[in-house]
Amino acid sequence: LARHSRWIADLDPEKKTVRVGAGVVLDQLNDFLRPHGLCFGPDVATSSRATLGGMINNNSSGARAPIYGTTADHVLAVEAVLTDGRVAVIGCERGAALQAEADAVERIIAANEQAIRSRFPRVLVKRWPGYGLEPYLRARGDLSKVLAGSEGTLAAVTSAVLNVVPLPRDKGLCVIFFASVDEAMRATVDLLDLKPAAIEHCDRTLFDQTKGRLTFQAARNLLELDAKPCQAFLIVEFYEDVTDRLAAVVKRKLGLRTSVFTGSDDMLQVWGLRKSGLSLLTSRKGIAKPVAGIEDVAVRPERLPDYIAGLRGLAESLGLETSFYGHCASGLVHVRPVIDLHRADSIAKFRKLAEGVSALTRQFGGSLAGEHGVGIARTEFMRDHIGPELLDAMRRIKHVFDPSGVMNPGKILPDGRFAIDTNLRLGDGHEIPLPFKPQIRFAERDESFIANLEQCNGCGECRKDTPAMCPTYLATGEEYMSTRGRANAIRAALEGRVDPHIHPLASDALDAALSNCLSCKACKKECPSNVDMSLLKAELLHARHGQRGVDLLERVVSRFDLLGRLGTAAPRLMNGALQSPLIRILIEKTIGLASKRPLPTFTSERFDQWFQRRPLKHGRRGRIILWDDCTVRYFEPQIGLAAVKVLETAGYEIVLPKNTACCGRPAFSVGRLDVARRFGAKNVGSISKQDDTLPIVFLEPSCFSMFAQDYVELDIRNAEALAPRCILFEDFVYNLLDREPDALSFAEGEAPVAIHAHCHAKALAGAAKSAALAGKIPGSRAVMMDTGCCGMAGSFGALREKYDLSVQIARPLIAQVEALAAGTTVVASGTSCRQQIAHLSKVKPVHMSELLARALRSE
Repeated sequence: LARHSRWIADLDPEKKTVRVGAGVVLDQLNDFLRPHGLCFGPDVATSSRATLGGMINNNSSGARAPIYGTTADHVLAVEAVLTDGRVAVIGCERGAALQAEADAVERIIAANEQAIRSRFPRVLVKRWPGYGLEPYLRARGDLSKVLAGSEGTLAAVTSAVLNVVPLPRDKGLCVIFFASVDEAMRATVDLLDLKPAAIEHCDRTLFDQTKGRLTFQAARNLLELDAKPCQAFLIVEFYEDVTDRLAAVVKRKLGLRTSVFTGSDDMLQVWGLRKSGLSLLTSRKGIAKPVAGIEDVAVRPERLPDYIAGLRGLAESLGLETSFYGHCASGLVHVRPVIDLHRADSIAKFRKLAEGVSALTRQFGGSLAGEHGVGIARTEFMRDHIGPELLDAMRRIKHVFDPSGVMNPGKILPDGRFAIDTNLRLGDGHEIPLPFKPQIRFAERDESFIANLEQCNGCGECRKDTPAMCPTYLATGEEYMSTRGRANAIRAALEGRVDPHIHPLASDALDAALSNCLSCKACKKECPSNVDMSLLKAELLHARHGQRGVDLLERVVSRFDLLGRLGTAAPRLMNGALQSPLIRILIEKTIGLASKRPLPTFTSERFDQWFQRRPLKHGRRGRIILWDDCTVRYFEPQIGLAAVKVLETAGYEIVLPKNTACCGRPAFSVGRLDVARRFGAKNVGSISKQDDTLPIVFLEPSCFSMFAQDYVELDIRNAEALAPRCILFEDFVYNLLDREPDALSFAEGEAPVAIHAHCHAKALAGAAKSAALAGKIPGSRAVMMDTGCCGMAGSFGALREKYDLSVQIARPLIAQVEALAAGTTVVASGTSCRQQIAHLSKVKPVHMSELLARALRSE
């Protein structure tokens, strides 16, 4: 449904209703509604991938439940497939097809009305566990209230008619910083009288995970988390009368300090950090992780401080560290104890904690499953929380809809099969067997292949619709193409769950997951859990080479430098041969390079040879090393010439490194880690001997990423010391002009300019400086295109078997390129990006160095 049922129809702005397929994602719906001044009220933190069908089945709510309630409050009717194959519309107006079910449910609920009102008093903003018995009493006859929150145990939701609400006319938020979690909890009670739309809590255990993460650095700077440390903060948001209510918060002088934000970009930064809370926590380094199970308790907001104090005492008595984040205004703070689920003694502590939390929840009159649902983990506690009478009523309702028990058996209603400490993904002594010796350090955080693989917690942020992560999933909608899908495929293959009769590395499922990964590194930046699929893929491909050998295609691809040397030795002959249709077909059949894909042409004069023949030019600003990558050296020397012109005009003396090899990116991408390590050792050793201080400027982002990250991961000597000296050309020139605006003088530029950023640049350095740099050219009107991976990814898009997928991935990019105004200069600093754009459109992109060189003011 998430892949195929993503339609939106029948919007009625006056009645404020809309009909959606179950697979419509919340952000997708809100993007559709925004031009009409509307939105869907409940807004879960996972809005980038949460489907409306899932939100209905879970009766989701999110941060702003105090004003919008839960999803069930906004469902007018649901279309569902029943277990006998009937398709029925379920709501307050039902057809004859559901009369028997409706009558039966009415009898069951009516017979238990007193118990329902007693067990489920209207004191919580969030939901009570199990079926929506209390909401049904408020909307008698509306079966959608029972279905909402039924977690797929009654019927399969296929579409729904929803109520939508006006967008708030005004928004503002303040962030209050505290010296302790307890102080933050108490402050929430002091703020309830101001009727905030949301009060969200983040503790230091959570926000410390953002340190050193490029995605969250802007938010850290905005909140001054490094300059002004704290132990917790509250995000307090208001709709309407914003100025007065924010002023009222400031006047109360709560906590250590208060920051007020009313700009949309600033508010997005703050909410972006909060929305990534779960995955940030699970990215914590080490084998013990913050785990789910007790995270969903809701109590009355005014009782939240006492509940949290009781829970903290319980966890501390077991020697467990905990993290707290979530919806204080609704009385629901998600609690994650840090536990090593590989050990029996830790699992035993987890059970004691879960039992204690269950008792504590009953003591405070709360709900054990406020918004995440009962699932299978919490079923063992249902009898204690709703009583045998209502548990039996729910069983009877289940039988009305699903007499054969085929819809998610064991969910919500206990059947003895599941307990909170059983059926764990890990478990006592669990260890994923590795049939190879790892070559990569995973040095940045996890320090092992398995630790990085286990970072994937299944949150599904890789399924979001934004342009970068994950390109093949965005193009196909196939789960196994997402980062999560690949991580699960790797686990399953290594554990022998795919086909126990074959070697794990020979698994077809593993091949499908790995061969379609572009190694774009978007997951390195965007996965909040820090899963780095490009490293996992390279490690596994290398292991497969050890098992089955290296094929011809992989040998050819990994020696891109050798092809360059051979081709430039006789460029006219080689270019003519490679343009021959017959030779291209032969290459396709023997090596596997697609005949439809144009190959780059060899240059008649190599860049390094041109550079050696030119006279030495001294610079007043000193010397820098320019890395002349294989593309610049053998195929596109004009990029290097332009870079030299810009850098020398800026006053630098340029040095090309001597006695170096290819950066190793082509070899690394196909898993030939031995070749990449050999090249890297030569490069690092040669540059370190020549000079150990000069900055190293890169024109090609994929070469930059080898020096900045992958040499370190390959444990190459001195790579860690060399990495901080590496910088992209765009960043180097921007930093210079930021310090010294007159260092370069530009004439009127080639207006307008549109920039497509390389994936590796975005992942490792950020791409914001590129647009700012192009904007320094008078009249350039430079914009950064909202694009993801081009789909070429080095050799990937040139392969016969991947050509069509490569083109499919590129479609959004090409559509944006073709929609640009006539005369727009497209800048793409990645060689693969330029090749793809030139192949699939009529535009010939340029490198940033070319754009700047053309715009330099003549002396």
